[in-house]
Amino acid sequence: MRVALVGARGHGARHVENLLRLGHDGVATFVGVVDVADVDVPVPSYPDLPSLAEELHPEIVVISSPPSTHRDLVLSAFALGCDVLVEKPALLSVADYDEIGAAAAKHGLVCQVGFQSQGLGSYRRLCSLIGSGALGDISGIGAAGRWVRTDSYYERATWAGRQGEDGTLVNPFAHALQNALLLADVEERSDIAVELELFRCRDTITADDTACVRVTADGAPPVVVATTLCATTSLPPVVLVHGSLGQAVWWYDDDRLTVNDHKMAVAPSVDLLENLIRHRQTGEPLVAPLAAARAFTSVVEQCGKADVPLLPARRVGDRVVLDGIDEVVVRAAEKIATFDELGCGFGR
Repeated sequence: MRVALVGARGHGARHVENLLRLGHDGVATFVGVVDVADVDVPVPSYPDLPSLAEELHPEIVVISSPPSTHRDLVLSAFALGCDVLVEKPALLSVADYDEIGAAAAKHGLVCQVGFQSQGLGSYRRLCSLIGSGALGDISGIGAAGRWVRTDSYYERATWAGRQGEDGTLVNPFAHALQNALLLADVEERSDIAVELELFRCRDTITADDTACVRVTADGAPPVVVATTLCATTSLPPVVLVHGSLGQAVWWYDDDRLTVNDHKMAVAPSVDLLENLIRHRQTGEPLVAPLAAARAFTSVVEQCGKADVPLLPARRVGDRVVLDGIDEVVVRAAEKIATFDELGCGFGR
């Protein structure tokens, strides 16, 4: 299967490594890259996708460019007859989401989204536990993300820290949000209610660096995701599933799952690009189809339009610390509560 990559820098470098691995294993042929800058890759580089396609004829296009470019690139790939793997956030508005879905159906093509944690064995095991009733009735899904990010994080790209393209729920903790929506089984619904609390501790950015969202829908457990890039100490993000028969704790970055403090055995992970290739070859179901990102895209769009007030915080060298936020995001996930309901002093 002939695969091209758009965007070989930043996170795109991981796709380069994966494509070289798949080439070595005989699974895919890495034909070329599209990038606006010079990149050090062992395949030809082109300034745009049509010029690459004219010479190299890819069958799949991996898109790892800035979020604002995704819509046009996915449509271009579809017009060229290519299936797509696009990084998250795949699209920035529900209108774009619907347009891409219609284009995929028109061309008979598919779009996989780069939510790689959906390919984890721990995710599949957790879904099985919920579906089988092993956790009892699910009363809520919580997620907490606590990372330290220095000034260089916001200097890595022109879109970093820009509202509408970045923000803790939109990008760094997008997996936490998407995973929670999936586990609550609201990922494809259009009737969700979204409560947002977005804040920033840096006056040099317009997106949030600290956030809490609650998503509710009739007949589904509530979802609360609380996140910050202004923590005192970085810790792996965690998803909590609150059930009447116990609690599941899932560290998706570590592919680790416990239920009532017992570690669960998990199956091997599934690579998203390999899964897309097998989908083309055998019809294997997609692991992270665009259809499962409607609710996520709705939250992304609302994050792009919400107020993001500036909070007072401490500068510590090249980072900013919001005192007390480490504990607050965990409590929000545990209690399925918003910052305001926790009385932390900066909620609305």
